[in-house]
Amino acid sequence: MVHRFIHFLTEYWKRVTAFILAALFCALLLVAGGAVWLTGGYPQDFLRFLYTYRTLKENYFRPVDEDSLWQGASQGMLSSLNDPYSTVLSGDAYNSFMETTNGEYGGIGVVMGMDGENQIRIFNVFDGSPAEKAGLQSGDILLSVDGAGVDTLGLSGTAQAVRGENGTDVTIEVERDQETKSFTMQRSSVSMPTVVSRMADEGIGYIHIFSFSRHTPAEFKKQLAALKDQGCEKLIIDLRMNPGGMIDSVVAVADQILSGGSVVSYHTKNHGSENFTVKGVEDPMPMAVLIDKNSASAAEILAGAVQDKKEGIIIGETSYGKGTVQAVYPDGNNAALKISIAEYRTAAGRIIDKKGIVPDVPVEQTGRPFSFTSDNVLQKAVELLKEK
Repeated sequence: MVHRFIHFLTEYWKRVTAFILAALFCALLLVAGGAVWLTGGYPQDFLRFLYTYRTLKENYFRPVDEDSLWQGASQGMLSSLNDPYSTVLSGDAYNSFMETTNGEYGGIGVVMGMDGENQIRIFNVFDGSPAEKAGLQSGDILLSVDGAGVDTLGLSGTAQAVRGENGTDVTIEVERDQETKSFTMQRSSVSMPTVVSRMADEGIGYIHIFSFSRHTPAEFKKQLAALKDQGCEKLIIDLRMNPGGMIDSVVAVADQILSGGSVVSYHTKNHGSENFTVKGVEDPMPMAVLIDKNSASAAEILAGAVQDKKEGIIIGETSYGKGTVQAVYPDGNNAALKISIAEYRTAAGRIIDKKGIVPDVPVEQTGRPFSFTSDNVLQKAVELLKEK
């Protein structure tokens, strides 16, 4: 009896052991298959990554923040691409990016940029904004934000410092007419217009596009209609210091001023190419498009389409040369991956990445940008359109 019982236990444990080994083998196959799928056939590198993570976590002599480790690993992978437009967005960088895309943010309601003397200057103060109520003016040269000098902050750092939580105060020091002035104002939720316009001369309208966000096409349509009501028959489009924006937005703007056909195409690794076309207008008005070294991305798409279609003259400096398309993949935790997914080409198929749009009429900026009394690029545009 005892012998039978021992035999039963022996056979039972053999079967249990065989089942466990089979389960482990299947799990190993799943892990290996998953690693191959995830890494495109390089599971040893994936396992090496896990080994590095585990070794750091267990042996590094200071406390290890796991969130920082994972974020650093992601950023390291993107940095290895040597692509300045592919990055990890988190915290303030993520919030700033989303605010810029949506055209809404907590700030003071100004447009700032670098002038011809490499000074950070206010180029526009929006009506009803905290900046206007406090007394800031177009043309003011920024010196500091809350005591931090703009020379240290740089342009992007200065813009970030100006923004902040709604209801908080910010103190901005500027130079105006060779005098230093200080203004304190309360940040508020600002819906920043991306398009402003005015008549530049008799029959010549002027539209300044700051960026291409979701609501830019609607703003452009409204501003263009207002100019036509004032007798606009020729048009200046100012894209200087425009960092770009959404491809759908710039295509929708092009649809309002250019003839039908291709505006831009982009080409991906896995999904072939896509060509963006517009119905356009039957009789495009004479145009001059102003660009500079800070005109990038969507701004270059519009300038390139105008140039390729020969429906306007491009004036200014060679543009930035950003010819790639980025997609944003949020992770649901106030962070995202921003990755270059395609290369775009102008209406005629030109690749402009790292090359830029070369103006038809090169003009080096000498006067203050966007000033109708001293902006030599703008004055050149008016002069040329008068001849048409």
